[in-house]
Amino acid sequence: MRPANVSPLATAPPPAAIYNQRVYTLAWVASMGAFIFGYDLAFIGTTITLKPFIRDFGLEHASASRLNAFSANIVSSLQAGCFFGALSAAPLGDKIGRKPTLILTGIIFCIGSLMQTASMGNAGVLIAGRVIGGLGVGAATMVIPVYIAEASPPLIRGRLVGLYEIIAQAGTCIGFWINYGVNLHVAPTSTQWRIPFAIQLIPGILLIVGMFFLPESPRWIARCRDQESACKVLATLRNLPSDHEYVVDEIHAIKHQVEQERLAINGEGLLSKLRELILPGNRWRITLGVMLFVFQQMTGSNAINYYSPRIFKSIGLVGQNTVLLSTGVYGIVRFIAVCISMWWLVDRIGRTKLLMSGGAVAAFAMWFLGVFVKLSPPKTGSNAAAAHVSPAGEAAAAMIYIYAAAFCFSWAGIPFIYASEIFPLRIRSVGVAICIATHWLMNFVIARSVPYMISNIGFGTYFVFAACITLSIPFIYFLVPETKAFALEEMDKLFGTIVDSDAYTSQEALDHAESRTVPQIVLTIKDRDLDV
Repeated sequence: MRPANVSPLATAPPPAAIYNQRVYTLAWVASMGAFIFGYDLAFIGTTITLKPFIRDFGLEHASASRLNAFSANIVSSLQAGCFFGALSAAPLGDKIGRKPTLILTGIIFCIGSLMQTASMGNAGVLIAGRVIGGLGVGAATMVIPVYIAEASPPLIRGRLVGLYEIIAQAGTCIGFWINYGVNLHVAPTSTQWRIPFAIQLIPGILLIVGMFFLPESPRWIARCRDQESACKVLATLRNLPSDHEYVVDEIHAIKHQVEQERLAINGEGLLSKLRELILPGNRWRITLGVMLFVFQQMTGSNAINYYSPRIFKSIGLVGQNTVLLSTGVYGIVRFIAVCISMWWLVDRIGRTKLLMSGGAVAAFAMWFLGVFVKLSPPKTGSNAAAAHVSPAGEAAAAMIYIYAAAFCFSWAGIPFIYASEIFPLRIRSVGVAICIATHWLMNFVIARSVPYMISNIGFGTYFVFAACITLSIPFIYFLVPETKAFALEEMDKLFGTIVDSDAYTSQEALDHAESRTVPQIVLTIKDRDLDV
């Protein structure tokens, strides 16, 4: 979907100085919180299959149902913490700032990681550590995209927020490979499974230390402190003098939005912001953001992340090293694909085209996997160890890698970018928090469901995910407007919530917003069909 209006920033080339190391450094350091998220997605599914872990937690003679329940509890406990962490980060980030909130999330995550590493066979301590760590992860996943988006030049905002996903995929890749490494080179003692848990502390500490050297979001400063301080921070990030025309224009746009939001809505509390969310243009934004994260989770990617050993066994790959190696290659494919997409394509091709094209390829791969498992179910028991992977099985394994690449070209990072840029400044934290909480709620559902889905419906698992990906394509085409190259302060115009004190009083502005229905906005966007 293309936007109805062309952003002035797309037609007037900005000074080259704004694309400097300061904004990239800010994005890299803040994205250490994304590394935490990505690493945990990957390492936990394979760590809980290591023999020392199974022995230490008394699972050597456990039934299949008990193993399923234990795996689901360990994996999903982090998601439960993430859900509440994402929601709590919104008011905290608005109250004390994006920077202090990120430092706090790093501290909380490190406490949880220490508990997990020291659990030593105590499932209660491990699960409690996962929940506490999840509070930090969930808060970080909410604050990081907002913080980076608010500091980014519009024309590379997708790339900089996309660094969040690149670092997350780097964490995922390392998480997949770490267990292959410890399985080969570390003696089968408790140390073998404790090492992957302890590695979580490294990005957590880097996030805490690195954030002390970064500035606060200039847009948060403009709204919560004063315009002069915001201008100084913005000038530093843009590598331009405070009186440069570009900085003056950008700070004026920020100031204008802050003033209009204050005119339009009375009150500063959470209830006031929630009431603002139900305005038609904002209501449509929250609907789109939530649906994007629902579709993201229903693509099935995290099912493979969390339970990759079981997924690869379900298509006929057996043996601990074979499964771990296959999972490691899967992580590399994901990392390469997301680097290409987030660094070079998202700001050139746009968000919606990548979602649709990547989704089409991912859907085909999932349909293929479902058909394969239906027609050629993998052997089990003693026959499985002696079986060779058939050519069809090799094709199925290739489809997992094709799926991984397609997902990372599209759904892996773009929902985070989209949610971070579509909301007005005043309700950005609340809007993003709801979207990210939806992400973690669906993540929790997937983590709890997939072991049982694989055991009980087999090939149907792939068909469920394939159908959801297929449905996402017309949803994107007909309903999701393109945001490429638009400044954050221009999103009100794009989504039909335009508040202008020169033309309206506060009540008149609200009446104007109420008169703009979602179908009218969508049809306008579709009919104009202009390139940015």
